[in-house]
Amino acid sequence: MIDAILSALNAAGVTAWRSSDADHSRADTVPGLFTLVAPVVDGDLWPVQLPNDAPLTNGVYSLAGQGDIEVDGYRLGRIDTYVLSLRNPTFDPLRTMTDDLIARVAAHAGLESWEITDAATDYEFDPRQYRAHFELQATSLATETPALPAGFVHPVQADAEPNAIGTFQVRQTVHEHIAVALVAEQGDLEAQRQACLATLLGLEADDAVSPLEYAGGQRVAVSGRLVFWRELYRYQRLIYT
Repeated sequence: MIDAILSALNAAGVTAWRSSDADHSRADTVPGLFTLVAPVVDGDLWPVQLPNDAPLTNGVYSLAGQGDIEVDGYRLGRIDTYVLSLRNPTFDPLRTMTDDLIARVAAHAGLESWEITDAATDYEFDPRQYRAHFELQATSLATETPALPAGFVHPVQADAEPNAIGTFQVRQTVHEHIAVALVAEQGDLEAQRQACLATLLGLEADDAVSPLEYAGGQRVAVSGRLVFWRELYRYQRLIYT
């Protein structure tokens, strides 16, 4: 049934994977950080520390932490937290740089979700620069080639009815539950839920003796503009000797 679900979701425009194939180590948010920040500092952006010959207007970033978004133990998303500092000898240009960064983050429409979660300003007496500090969080899917909307599929539960034949033979009906973890932008989630329901409800497979039924759903996480939502479906199959 899982293969049938994957095929149906992909045909409906939802990029679907087995949850067991998710690998958060494949996600790389540094290119996205450069896309957002480098234009603000005219390309003068460095990791961890500034070189000795860095211009007075510059930016430096470092990775402060990483966290996972889990669904039933599967790590399907990753949140990278960066600390970014922008520098300029005078305050007004720094304020313009800050406004530019905020606007770029708000307008970002890539596959990663970026948001500013904290900010502060100070003055560095040596070498006499104003600084604007930001905490940036990037949420990405745990896949090498991310795409939205996405669906991760895995089994979650199996319940068996008692033997229906007799003492010397076994014939049981097993109720299988399968989770479809949807990932979509907040404004698109409801439409994607309805599209998946229309695609999966009544789906049949060779290993099933009943069509796929809807069993419920709930929100797992919201990070930036992305929502992780767990839908549960069920079907029946037979086991026998």
